[in-house]
Amino acid sequence: MMKKLLLLLMLPIFLFGCATPQTSHTRSILPDEDDNLGGTGIESTDIRTVARKMAVSILEVPEISKAQGAAPKIALLPVKNSTRFLINSDIFTKKIRIQLNENTQGKLRFLARDRIEDIMQEKQRKIDGLVSASKEADMMGVDYYLTGELMGISKAAGGDRSDYISMSFQLVDAETSEIIWENEYEVKRVGEAGVVYQ
Repeated sequence: MMKKLLLLLMLPIFLFGCATPQTSHTRSILPDEDDNLGGTGIESTDIRTVARKMAVSILEVPEISKAQGAAPKIALLPVKNSTRFLINSDIFTKKIRIQLNENTQGKLRFLARDRIEDIMQEKQRKIDGLVSASKEADMMGVDYYLTGELMGISKAAGGDRSDYISMSFQLVDAETSEIIWENEYEVKRVGEAGVVYQ
C-alpha cells in the first residue's frame, strides 16, 4: 500500500520532468518589414511612411520654406483617434517632429509644451535664485500647432474584417487658427478579425 502511494506521488514529478520544455522563437525584424501576423489596423510601416510623407510636405509650405528671421516655432497637440484601434496616436506627431528635426538643420523649432509645468517650475527656481540661470529668456511663443486625427470605417462578415483608415494632419496658425497646411495618408486592409492591436 505504501509503495502504491509513493508511486502515485512520484508520477506527477516524473511526468513533469519528462515534459518537453516550450521554447520561445523571438526574432528581430526591421520596422518596415512585414511581421506576417495579418490584421487590418495601423502597422509600423504606416507610422514610418506617414512621418516621412508629412515631414516632406511640411517643408514645402511657404510659411515654413520661405520664413524670414527666426525659425518658425511649432508645438504638438494631441492627435484624436476616432478609429476602433487602441493606439497611442501621438506617436505620429512625434515621429513627424523627429523627421523634421533630423532634416531641417534648425529651420524649425519645436517647443515642449507638453512639459510646460516642469519648465515653469525650473524658471521659478532660477528667479528665486535656487539654481543659476545661464541666460535670461522669456517663454517663447508658438507660431504653429501640429495636430491630426485618425478616422476609420470598419466592417466585418463571418471571420473576415475590412478597415479603411484615414490619417490626416494639420499645421494651425497659433494666432489666427488658420489651417496653413493639411495632408493625409490612407490605407485599407482586409483580413481575419482575430488579430489584437495594443
